[in-house]
Amino acid sequence: MMGRIQAILLALMLGGLGYALWTLYSLSPLQVSPEQVQHDPQQTKPVEPAGTASLALSVDSATRPKAVADTPNLQPVVQSQEVGDDAPYVPPIAPATSAPAYQGDLSDHQAYLAHQSARSAQMKQNYIAAVDKKVARLEALLEKGIKHQLPPQQLQEARNKIQGLRSMQAQLRRELAQ
Repeated sequence: MMGRIQAILLALMLGGLGYALWTLYSLSPLQVSPEQVQHDPQQTKPVEPAGTASLALSVDSATRPKAVADTPNLQPVVQSQEVGDDAPYVPPIAPATSAPAYQGDLSDHQAYLAHQSARSAQMKQNYIAAVDKKVARLEALLEKGIKHQLPPQQLQEARNKIQGLRSMQAQLRRELAQ
């Protein structure tokens, strides 16, 4: 006879499994292009039995693995302005910097409002500065899309994003000028 707690646990477990299966079933199938598939014919070769393969290597034929100290120092990824055909986009990675905390008297409402206004203006200036770089990248990707004959809907989406970024940049400039 199953106890009450065991029945509840079984129902919860089956419900969780059912939800997991429903989630996996409802996901769209993975779309892989033929260029993305890198089939290595050596991966599907059957393994030869140990008696038929020659396992002895001479000292001259073996290559010595590189020591960790022999590897050159890795340079940080630098984002280039040009969009390469095979280079994936790597966003710039920087350590998180927190905004300076308000150092004034919290009971001084006017001083705190001035601090908030300065932070808001700094955020707007940072956005305005970042738009030019982002628009340059999007325009390069748009040219690449035109060259590769992407569907007009995707090209229009890129144009709309560029237009939206520029209009927001203009709006923030007007707000800062006031």
